[in-house]
Amino acid sequence: MKDKFSGYLIVSDMDATLLCDDHSISEKNRKAIEYFIQHGGYFSVATGRMVEAVRSYMPPLNINAPAILHNGAKIYDFSADKTLFEKSIEEERKQAIKRVYNDFPDVGLEVYSDETVYVYRKCEETKRFLTRSYEVVYDLPEEIWAKPWIKVLLIGERELLDKREKTYREKYDSGYAVRSGEHFLDVVANGVSKGRGLEKLASLLKIDKDKVIAVGDNMNDISMLEAASISYAVENGEESVKKAADHIAPSNNDDAIAYIIEQIQHK
Repeated sequence: MKDKFSGYLIVSDMDATLLCDDHSISEKNRKAIEYFIQHGGYFSVATGRMVEAVRSYMPPLNINAPAILHNGAKIYDFSADKTLFEKSIEEERKQAIKRVYNDFPDVGLEVYSDETVYVYRKCEETKRFLTRSYEVVYDLPEEIWAKPWIKVLLIGERELLDKREKTYREKYDSGYAVRSGEHFLDVVANGVSKGRGLEKLASLLKIDKDKVIAVGDNMNDISMLEAASISYAVENGEESVKKAADHIAPSNNDDAIAYIIEQIQHK
């Protein structure tokens, strides 16, 4: 029974899925993940977060497979400190971000380049960086326009962002962008998503498609749930995510990952 989870891959979203509302990893989830890995399983995360924003959770975050970052725009192997895949936003799409800055003074903007956050325009949400240990630049120096961007965040209150998102998609940029929360619209390269990232990761690890499991809570997780053979939405997830999932797990505050591992064990 030592390898009862051999050949299984679980990939979990972080915020509001693996992490509790206080951004902690519950002891029950931590022990369940450790048990899953000890018995042959692969566990990792798929998130909109950057490298250091994931590394800051290690430990107690325990992963033994490369992580899907920036909503699928990067696959990163923390054990080797090595990028396995990365795709940057198309150069011509940067002009749409300049238009947002000029036309929507009520929308916060963050540019992610070379694993550094550049706060193009401050807003209430950018205050979250005050408690973080990684580098944040409260400016967008001219030279950054010539560098590759892996992600841009448009930020605002839900109703405002709903309105601005509609205009952005219709008039500024028809490229790939996805909501990762009620306050965030993530702009990333065309052709990337958490779902594509999951497919790449499963192929890299040579995981049988029938043993790929994904869990999430928000719209940026739907592609991943659709790519997995077994999918879960947490109880606190968006309704559209629940409809896309095969199963519903307990909420992020109620040890969802431990529940899923228990379900696999009893299959």
